[in-house]
Amino acid sequence: AVVSTQSCLYGRGKNIQCCSCECDAVVAEMTINEIINGNDEFPGICKLIRAYMSNMMDLEFLTATRICSYISLIQKRARGDLLTTAAYLRKFVTNHPLYKKDSVVSDEMTYDLMMEVKEITNGKAVPELLGDYRDISDSRDARFRRSSHNPKSQ
Repeated sequence: AVVSTQSCLYGRGKNIQCCSCECDAVVAEMTINEIINGNDEFPGICKLIRAYMSNMMDLEFLTATRICSYISLIQKRARGDLLTTAAYLRKFVTNHPLYKKDSVVSDEMTYDLMMEVKEITNGKAVPELLGDYRDISDSRDARFRRSSHNPKSQ
């Protein structure tokens, strides 16, 4: 991975000439897990975000809790502990009883997939996708947001 700062590239690895400023930049290949969660030479983006947040005096508790919850979800996905959304959708299709292993997604399968997405959006627990993550928003706010975007529910 390459991190861009002031038009120069930084990371770990070998020195290269990176730009017109004639500095020596260090670049390294990293897995998404190393970028997010760190390794022996790089702390990881999530650790950097948490350190930044710990120095923010005006950060509200609820906001900090929500951000930490998101960070934890991202870390678990980067480690492979949880499926990404794309992996979950692929798994749903390939395990569907109507799927014939021919790369064709029928209208019935599409309908079932959209119903699954709707159920997840409305709070269905899917541990392999979300783990123990739960949106900590006030449930009344969540109901209001859903109803305000759907004129039929008002």
